[in-house]
Amino acid sequence: MATKDYYERKLARIGDEQKLHETYVCREAKDLLIKGYTVDKIREMLNVNADNLGDVDQETIADVINNRSNTYRKINIFNTTSNLLNFKTDPDVKQLIDNLKNE
Repeated sequence: MATKDYYERKLARIGDEQKLHETYVCREAKDLLIKGYTVDKIREMLNVNADNLGDVDQETIADVINNRSNTYRKINIFNTTSNLLNFKTDPDVKQLIDNLKNE
């Protein structure tokens, strides 16, 4: 769930609420699109209820793939007090990784 501040920033950048709702793509979905997965497969992998979602045209997919202006946050995997790696991961992420390995 996005925070109100995050939503407002995205809305300010897009300029139109309807367009934001029609074109917003989360980072995980964008990464999977770039890797070549289809929209239907991505929706399945991310457990998206697509009952009320329409088809995505190729122009929109191309825009998402070619728009690499988004900068990704660097995740600090080091414990700053001991410089040890932190190998813990979110169970949902682990399940997604396992699913990707099995394909």
